[in-house]
Amino acid sequence: VERFVEVPKKSSSTMAADSPVWKACKPFATGSMAGMFATCCIQPIDMVKVRIQLLAGTAEAAGPLSIAGTMLKNEGIGAFYTGLTAGLTRQVVYTGARLGL
Repeated sequence: VERFVEVPKKSSSTMAADSPVWKACKPFATGSMAGMFATCCIQPIDMVKVRIQLLAGTAEAAGPLSIAGTMLKNEGIGAFYTGLTAGLTRQVVYTGARLGL
């Protein structure tokens, strides 16, 4: 007489959490995502800062709010995110490694 023992199946989310590969990669992935989120939040402020630096000593350098308004009026919302891909790439490599190790 053969007996079969039913083995409970694990859900895919439980299997992923138990995976040694995921346990090794998780700090890198979460570090990279945290860095990318921070870059997306700070990029508009950084672009206004760069414009202030570029316009220093000119009549257009009235202040950060006027520069931001001029950027929005003349170039649109995309102007605040110029160079975002370079910042995101940096965060994946640098912050991912720094927080992952």
